[in-house]
Amino acid sequence: DPNVEEVNKDHGTPTTEEDVTGAVTVPDYPSEKEQPVITVDNPDQLPDGNTPGKTEVDVTVTYPDGTKDHVKVPVTVGEEADNDAYDPNVEEVNKDHGTPTTEED
Repeated sequence: DPNVEEVNKDHGTPTTEEDVTGAVTVPDYPSEKEQPVITVDNPDQLPDGNTPGKTEVDVTVTYPDGTKDHVKVPVTVGEEADNDAYDPNVEEVNKDHGTPTTEED
């Protein structure tokens, strides 16, 4: 059976098919034989990186003899960083010449 590793992506970074297929391995499969083909069933399942949380992406492993295994690859998108989510408002401070600017200004 294939092994599946979780894919973790930063917020704002889309998940690619290569990210997902690279998370699937077939341990102990003979390296001298033709290798299985790993494909994402529906690329529309790939997270775009804008919604935090976990998604499972359906993947098919097709062996050279035509048999298949179906697995789900968990993809987790991180939370958006506060400094990306919020922009501080900046207002100009105007003081008369000779009047010191204070921290409260």
